[in-house]
Amino acid sequence: MLTYEITRDYIRTGNSRSGQRIGTVRFIVSHDTGNPGSTAYGNRNYFDRQQPSASAHTFIDDKFILEIIPLSEKAWHVRSNVTGDNRRYGANSNDAAIGVELCHGGKINFEQAYNRYVWYHAYLCEKFNLNPNKDIVAHATLDPSRRTDPINILRSHGISWSMFIEDVSETLRNFNGSTQEAPPSASPPQTSKPAKPVVKSSTVKLPIGEGDSGAFVKDIQEELIKAGYRLPRYGADGQFGEETENAVMKFQKNFNLTVDGLVGPITLNKLQEVNQQRRSATDFPLPSGVLRIGSQGEGVKQVQRALKQINFDPGTIDGIYGTRTEDAVRRFQSLYAALADDGVYGPNTRKYIRMELDD
Repeated sequence: MLTYEITRDYIRTGNSRSGQRIGTVRFIVSHDTGNPGSTAYGNRNYFDRQQPSASAHTFIDDKFILEIIPLSEKAWHVRSNVTGDNRRYGANSNDAAIGVELCHGGKINFEQAYNRYVWYHAYLCEKFNLNPNKDIVAHATLDPSRRTDPINILRSHGISWSMFIEDVSETLRNFNGSTQEAPPSASPPQTSKPAKPVVKSSTVKLPIGEGDSGAFVKDIQEELIKAGYRLPRYGADGQFGEETENAVMKFQKNFNLTVDGLVGPITLNKLQEVNQQRRSATDFPLPSGVLRIGSQGEGVKQVQRALKQINFDPGTIDGIYGTRTEDAVRRFQSLYAALADDGVYGPNTRKYIRMELDD
């Protein structure tokens, strides 16, 4: 019988993980990362390092079901000022729901990630005695003015929300309250979705070095290639050999790290940081200075494109800072207590837009 493992590798306490205890788990909020190509571990390392005032319990890609915050603690995955969760469940999502993120795009195999995503939702339903038809809700349903996740991503792969819920329900029915593996002689399942869960707590041990192999090594290799450190002989083959070690040492030397050829927390975080900066700065550059009503030019276009990317529609991308752009900036600023919601784009607003783009 097909099974999946749950990897538990928790981030440190801080803005993203407060350590506060969650109440009774009443529902599940389904998300997607909104950052195509970002892996489960890539997201885990970002939240551990950057500590934004946002998070989710679990990130799922084609290799890992990765819990980064214990299910007994709160995660900050839905804005506290939206009201859909209170109307539906009588509680804020951050106080009473598990947040689950689907990683997609890039080199992530969607089918494999989706199967894990379905299975994990069913696992949570069994664990907390939830009904998939009533107790799973899309982030887009709770925050429709800003979010489309995960409905749009599922739809782009030919899966409606109702089809997703039915997949979860079918998987849950097949659990039969059991957590044992099928005997070796059992016939292979007729579906790509697993029928019975076997959950094993595990973690990836750092540092990673020569002689190690597996999916996590392949992730590191892909990150090295993205950062410009070519692996021409073997590529991202999941084997940490001499070629990979040499690339790691070159990277460490270029960024003034200890040059030992081992990928420990410092090297891994720097590698992820470099690639995150390369992606966001290239895809959505942001201007410096101050922009307000009446401003015009390429800098205004950059702000408008960035706002549109994070679901704050500024209207036409025309390079004119008009009332719709001002309103989009003001709505974004209202999310953060540190920002004055004055509709003026300045250094502080730039900082928080960049954080949202990098999330």
